[in-house]
Amino acid sequence: MDDARVRLALYRHFAVTGAAPTRAELAAACELGEPDVSAALERLDQGRAVVLDPRTRDVWMAMPFSAVPTDYRVHWGHVAGYANCAWDALGIAAAVGRDVTITTHDPLTREPLEVRVRDGQVVPDTLVVHFAVPAAHWWQDIGFT
Repeated sequence: MDDARVRLALYRHFAVTGAAPTRAELAAACELGEPDVSAALERLDQGRAVVLDPRTRDVWMAMPFSAVPTDYRVHWGHVAGYANCAWDALGIAAAVGRDVTITTHDPLTREPLEVRVRDGQVVPDTLVVHFAVPAAHWWQDIGFT
């Protein structure tokens, strides 16, 4: 099915480059035409598998990856990308299957924070993540949450 191929190519591209692919790159990777890729992305957006920018219809989020800069920069190997939130930053470690370093800041003091995932363990393990919006409500405005 085109949707699964497009989604897999999308995640592979993020994992290798840290950035979202263009429709042309997805089309080449999937051996599909760009209209077929666009249709697949729209279906994936409708199914909440990805989030498309409401204005441009470009990939905005393919959780845990963000196509736009955020406060959560994640480095793995020689690659760096962005996560949508603290939870997704940890999810990138699982998605790429590698150790990662997350750089962000304390939301109250703005002091820089560095969190590492090494061999599946978060270091330091003393930090706490607080979500102001309950998970059941995230999709009411996924761009804000």
